Amino acid sequence: MVSGMTGALKETAAYLFMAIKALRFWHREPPVVTVADIVRYVETRAKFVAQTTLYGYIKTRAGTRYVSLYEDELFTRSVNIAKWEIYLASLGDLATCAVASLAREATARSGELEALAIHIVDSAIAAEEIPPERPQGFDDAREAYAKRARATAWHQIEPGEAPFEGSLSALVEWAPVADELKIHDVEIVKNSMRFKWKKVRDQLDDLLDAEAVLADWRSQNTAGK
Repeated sequence: MVSGMTGALKETAAYLFMAIKALRFWHREPPVVTVADIVRYVETRAKFVAQTTLYGYIKTRAGTRYVSLYEDELFTRSVNIAKWEIYLASLGDLATCAVASLAREATARSGELEALAIHIVDSAIAAEEIPPERPQGFDDAREAYAKRARATAWHQIEPGEAPFEGSLSALVEWAPVADELKIHDVEIVKNSMRFKWKKVRDQLDDLLDAEAVLADWRSQNTAGK
């Protein structure tokens, strides 16, 4: 049990470290002017929102039992499964939001937007090692997002919450909280995530140079020329 708990705590610490990295970028507020910038922005903010909402919800529900819960290997495994599923949903939602912002602010050529959105998600996922909780890897998530991107009417997405339904639902579905408690928590939990996404959207509006990002995409992607 001790070794299991130690491993679980290490896994949790590693995920928290990812969120700390996201916070570091948050405070620096670098402009988003290249494809690498938009990939980094989407990846770090998706991790930050997924981590803070999941662990915040668990901590609120667990109260003083929060630390002791991690002595339960089944619970810890459930948390680790949840964090990846919520992150993947968050990654896809924020990539969609970011590319929809590009569509509103710059003139894109046919096929550019969906290709860039797929690239953002693929690049973020490619940076991850396959976790024990997802032995099948991430191909299913990549394929699902590619299908979503190809079916998206980019110029019809209005500013706001529309792209984020997937991550809101994933937080409620995957959080390791008893179903009878979730029934009473749904709107509170979703509103907590909505608030964090609004801050992310507002910051992106301030940092994004849509023309510069598209120009960089065209310079490195022959399909966009």
